[in-house]
Amino acid sequence: MSTKKKRLLLGSVLTALALHLPYSMAQTATASSNSTMEQPVSIPSPADLEVNPGECWVYGQIKPRAIEKTVAVTVKDSHTTIEVTPAEIKRGYKQVVTREGTVTYRLQPATYKRVTEQVLVRPETTRFVKVPAVYEERQKRVVVEEARTVIEQCSSFGGAAAFCAKEIPAKEQWVKVQVLVQPEQSKVEVVPAKYETVTKWVVDQPARVVEVSLAPKLEEVPVDEVVKPASANPRQVPAQTRQMQLKSYSGKPKMVMRRAVCNDDLSSNLILSLQQRLSDIGYQPGPVDGMLGEKTIQALQVFQGENGLAVGAITFESLDSLGIHYNQ
Repeated sequence: MSTKKKRLLLGSVLTALALHLPYSMAQTATASSNSTMEQPVSIPSPADLEVNPGECWVYGQIKPRAIEKTVAVTVKDSHTTIEVTPAEIKRGYKQVVTREGTVTYRLQPATYKRVTEQVLVRPETTRFVKVPAVYEERQKRVVVEEARTVIEQCSSFGGAAAFCAKEIPAKEQWVKVQVLVQPEQSKVEVVPAKYETVTKWVVDQPARVVEVSLAPKLEEVPVDEVVKPASANPRQVPAQTRQMQLKSYSGKPKMVMRRAVCNDDLSSNLILSLQQRLSDIGYQPGPVDGMLGEKTIQALQVFQGENGLAVGAITFESLDSLGIHYNQ
């Protein structure tokens, strides 16, 4: 390869790298190219790569593809609640004999004595009491972005441009969740029976000589009757979830060599077509004015990274993917 051809290739590589490297590193690379302009330069390339006159080739990085997905995170477990229906009580009346019938005698009346009796006015019943569920608030760690490896520009011995792999740790987020410790329950309480004391007269000694019949005496006493017993019906309450965005990365970063548009061939029409096409597919290249600005470079790099293309220059690979036909 001639010295003129090597200079042209080296200039294209440094220009492409300057598009996505920090300014200070781009300056270092440019100064290095100026200091070696008069000496033959050796650029590493694959053994089967053929470079034709007028072509420019650059090293670029193919980044891992980001994959975003929505995951439902349970923030409150499902549980069972119990709906308690109290018993229905109906008020009624019951006839109670307060004095028994007997036979007396006219000459000697009968004698009576007073006694008391316990009358059941409300039977024993049961009722259900709901015991609320118990929850415990805990912290749950959710990985919202996996760890990944990126390749960045770094310095090497002699000031030559180099690339270093850097591990980016995973991003985590703590979420408060309520964990069911004890489910909702019900317990049975017994309501004791209710009695009323009734006083009545009973014959102590019947009358003699003349029999006199005495009819029994009746009295209505109010009583409570159970029309419908109490009940407890369980009901399932579903769990509460929260939608969270998680990001992961597919593949590993790698370095490749791609043919790029040389600096002298970067015409306004080509940049205008690039800006228009990036804008049409949803990227933000800035004003469509044919000027290669920072926003256009950033939009191109985002497009290359999301589509598995080499990042770092206006490559023919990127133009083909955008549907831009470029002829030198």
